[in-house]
Amino acid sequence: MTRFIYAISGGNAVPAQDVQVSANLRRMIGSGLLVAVGYIDPGNWATDIAGGSGFGYGLLMVVIVSAFLALGFQVLVSRLALATGQDLATLTARHLSPRLSKAAWLAGEAAILATALAELVGGAIALRLLFGLPLIAGVAVTGVGTFAVLALARGNADRHERVIALLLSVVAMSFVFLLFKANPAWTEVAHGVTRTGHALRDPQGFLIALGILGATLMPHNLYLHSGSLAQRARQLPPAARGLAMRVARNDTIVSLGVAMLINAAIMIVAAASLSGSGLIVSSLDDAHAVIGRTLGAGAAIVFAVALYAAGQSSTLTGVLAGRILSNGFQVRRGWSDRRRALMTRLVAGGAAACLLAFTGGEDPDGLLVLSQVILSLALPFALGPLVLLARRKSLMGQYALRGGWAWAAVAATVGILLLDGYLVADMLV
Repeated sequence: MTRFIYAISGGNAVPAQDVQVSANLRRMIGSGLLVAVGYIDPGNWATDIAGGSGFGYGLLMVVIVSAFLALGFQVLVSRLALATGQDLATLTARHLSPRLSKAAWLAGEAAILATALAELVGGAIALRLLFGLPLIAGVAVTGVGTFAVLALARGNADRHERVIALLLSVVAMSFVFLLFKANPAWTEVAHGVTRTGHALRDPQGFLIALGILGATLMPHNLYLHSGSLAQRARQLPPAARGLAMRVARNDTIVSLGVAMLINAAIMIVAAASLSGSGLIVSSLDDAHAVIGRTLGAGAAIVFAVALYAAGQSSTLTGVLAGRILSNGFQVRRGWSDRRRALMTRLVAGGAAACLLAFTGGEDPDGLLVLSQVILSLALPFALGPLVLLARRKSLMGQYALRGGWAWAAVAATVGILLLDGYLVADMLV
């Protein structure tokens, strides 16, 4: 185990005599996996599929750049948690104004509801594609599946990670299979990456690119990552925190790297199997139908199975993020994970059922878009406090964000907020 920590920390030796420190450092590994699933939830699929079907491989670089931006903020929030031993929600409540703290809590709760909405609707679409189940019934079945997953994990953090790893593996292996079936010309993929500017000059391509960016960085993932690491780091001595940051950073890079590859695979499969018709396929139903025609019925089944696994993998992370949010902002602290999951999914399921009934079930993908709009609106209330707190030397000590990295974080935050605002304004007009 000491050798493993030595390797993942980038070659920094762990003192052999301090077995407890080594064990605590090992617990830094796995938190990145919890947040990785947020980057492949059903809300991401529509934008990746629309980009691939409409612009081939031209927006693949946007997927990569968005992943690197998200990675930067996830590493930053892990640095905040390990330097202070507290999560983002707790620090926001303690060190920022009560008004901003309340706004951040409400925005975080809205983000968790939006994620639950995407999970339920994505699962319902997958069940309809697999079994012909009506959408409203699919929402109910997916909600029940949530509690089955929670029962399987039984409140154990290590078991949470194993269940999530299993679901993530299903999605990853599904797209390895779909890539094999689609058999893209990799020289065209490489050429498409160089044509990003051409795709972005198209107004529709620009909007899809903004959608990819908005679907990548999610506010509840920042709370979840900080809470998971803060809890694991409380037994660490101050001298080991720097090494813990390197372990957590490398764990995050590996986990989000896998998520980025899955998102890239979704776009590549869409480009290889759906592009060329001159139409932008943004409906998961249409994507499933075209994949069935071009790659075969087996590929269409694999696509639907992966969609369901992607939705369920976000189940646990949403519940865990909700617990961290409640404890940090000191609201509903006595709620169990199952009670919170029940209330969240009752609200999200009720909203989904009402909206599906109102539209006659004609546009379930519109609810996925709605979930991304809510996440985009909630994002500033997590990013702003994160950057403010990470720059405070009185709070962070020697690990305070400063110099060029601090200005880069501020610039990236402002840029993301402006682009998200533009996307939301366009969707709402």
